[in-house]
Parts: sequence; C-alpha cells; structure tokens
Amino acid sequence: MLPRIVSEALFRFTSVKVIWFFRIIDIFDITLQTLSLLVLALYVYYRYIYTQGRDYSMMYLALVALLIGGHMMHFAANALDMHFREVLNEDPSSALPHSEYALLHFIDEYLSHLIMFTALVLIILMGSLAEIRCDGEELSTSDMGLIMFSGFILGAGLGISAVEASIPLYMLVLTILALSVVVYRARMDHKNVRKYPFTLYVLVLFTLLILSIATFIAIFGFQSPRELIGSYLEEKFS
Repeated sequence: MLPRIVSEALFRFTSVKVIWFFRIIDIFDITLQTLSLLVLALYVYYRYIYTQGRDYSMMYLALVALLIGGHMMHFAANALDMHFREVLNEDPSSALPHSEYALLHFIDEYLSHLIMFTALVLIILMGSLAEIRCDGEELSTSDMGLIMFSGFILGAGLGISAVEASIPLYMLVLTILALSVVVYRARMDHKNVRKYPFTLYVLVLFTLLILSIATFIAIFGFQSPRELIGSYLEEKFS
C-alpha cells in the first residue's frame, strides 16, 4: 500500500505532475507497486508452493501472471483516463467517442480489477493451504504481534481498495469463501493456526478485508473513497 500513499501525498497537489507523457504518480504505480506485488507472490512461491508438486506450482504461477497482467491492464487504462482529466483538463467521457470511453472505463474500473483482486486472493489462499500441509512452528509473542499487525494493515487497505475498485460485493463474497476454505482445511487437518505464520496472517488479512468493506459500505454506502478524501481536502484547504 505504501507506494500509492507516498506518490499521492507527494505529487497529487503539486504543479509538477508529469514526466514526458507520464504522470509521476503512474510511474510510482508501475514500478514500486508492481515490484511489491511480485515480491509478495514470489516469496509465497519460494516459501510454500514449489514443494507442492508441478500441478500446484503451475496453477499458482498462472495466477501470478494474471495478477501482474491485470495490474498492467489497470495501469494502462487508468493512465489514459487520468491523462485526460489531470493533464489535458478534459472529461474523457465527452472527449472520446462513446464506445471508446465505455471500453476504457470497463477495462479500468471492472475487468482489470476483477482479474487483479481475484488473482491476489487466490494466490494468498493457495499459499495458506500449502503451508497447512507442512509441520507447524512455535511463534514468539512478538512474531505473532507483527504478523497480526501486518495482516490488519493489508486487509483493511485491500478492503477500502475493493470499494474504490467498484467490486466490493464481489470481493466480499470471494473473501468469505476463501476464508471459509482456510478455516475448514485447518479444522479438518486439526491444525493450530498459531503455529502457521502465513495462515495466521491470511486469517487476519481476510477477516479485516471483509470487515473493512462491510464497515465502509454501512457508513458511506458505495461512494468512492478517493472522492470522499478529495472532497474533504478540497473543503479543508479551500
């Protein structure tokens, strides 16, 4: 979550917004955020997946490809949309032909998000299921605290991102199903999740993802978090 927060904080309200045709925020997005997603996926693969056999590994790597591909798809469509809005100061819905804008909006706000978020949840799920098959390890209190704190941060952030991505109900259902699978597998195998660091992390992450989506919708409805923050800042500093 950090690259997006840093780029928004540093460059959202500055006069310098672009390098050549690229918004500086987009450069942060395509480099740092892509790398952070890839590091997460490769770590889970190295730590838990590659010992699970060829078929399991191939399924996992296909999801990694979808995750990075969906992110690149979102980056490209979002870069075009925001170039119109923030660089050309035009509304793409009126500046572009209707069919082209409809396609751009669909790719940016729906298709890329569906691919990206689905792949990420399934990657995390597969990592947890693979870990549960292995022997557990004793965790110190500090380890457990750090794991739960990290899961809290990413889970809450992904929940808000799912609302921003216009797929909150889809993510709610998908995450509830994924959480149910992890809990069922752990119980069937009589595993104590406190001895499985990644699974503990996943349980906290999925739980906070579900709670953050439900809480945000209950308070603000389906309004975009970015629009809420933007209108607050505009009112605060106007």
